Amino acid sequence: MRTYCASTLPFSAFDLTEFVSELSEGGVSAIELAQPHFSDLAAETVAELREETGIRFKSLLSTVRVDAPDGPEALISILDTAQRLSVPIVSIASGGNETATAREIDTIIGHLKAITAEAAARNLTLTLYAHEGSLAYNLERTQQILNAIPSENFGFYYSPYHFHLAGDDPVVALRTLSDRLCNVYFNCGVDSRTGSEPFWGPEMDFRAICQEIARVGYTEEIMLIYLGLNVETPQPIVEGVLNARAKLETYF
Repeated sequence: MRTYCASTLPFSAFDLTEFVSELSEGGVSAIELAQPHFSDLAAETVAELREETGIRFKSLLSTVRVDAPDGPEALISILDTAQRLSVPIVSIASGGNETATAREIDTIIGHLKAITAEAAARNLTLTLYAHEGSLAYNLERTQQILNAIPSENFGFYYSPYHFHLAGDDPVVALRTLSDRLCNVYFNCGVDSRTGSEPFWGPEMDFRAICQEIARVGYTEEIMLIYLGLNVETPQPIVEGVLNARAKLETYF
């Protein structure tokens, strides 16, 4: 039976206590905490929510640029937060940009190696996600970074949407990088460019993507990030996550 995770990024305006129970009651078994929720979060609050809801706090989502002047220090601080909250995974971006020079690529890989060593010292795992506009924007760049950092503490966070945007076949990307696969997520919600929902990039072959997820043997939670809603309460986002979960199930 597939299990699901929800990102708290779309819930940034709301306290965890306003929506975590509803997600759990709807069948979501894990949470990825975005920075607005984990920055000042007390370990006691995490323990209480785990006890009350049974939900697992799986990962922290970082959008910090590792190549920013304070990027390495900010990421180390996030690692310390993950350790304090007993959250085993930190999801990170590559930083940089699509037109990076060879020297810039080497510099970013050096930073990521150093952060990976810090993660390993804390018994944490980093998972790299591809994203447009960053160094790791497509399959070739993502593979280059993963090959340069063969650590067990540095893995791959797969989203079909971002490879699709880069012009790569999402199925081929997953198949190519499956040996390093740690996490899977789907972008869903209201696409600001097309107005479509629940999934961004509806022209993708979701059935083929889901079949490949099953074929490579991924059995952890599938994370859903439901963006694009301007709401005054968290309930519409909760409903969006649960509707997306039900829709995704039809593709498996």
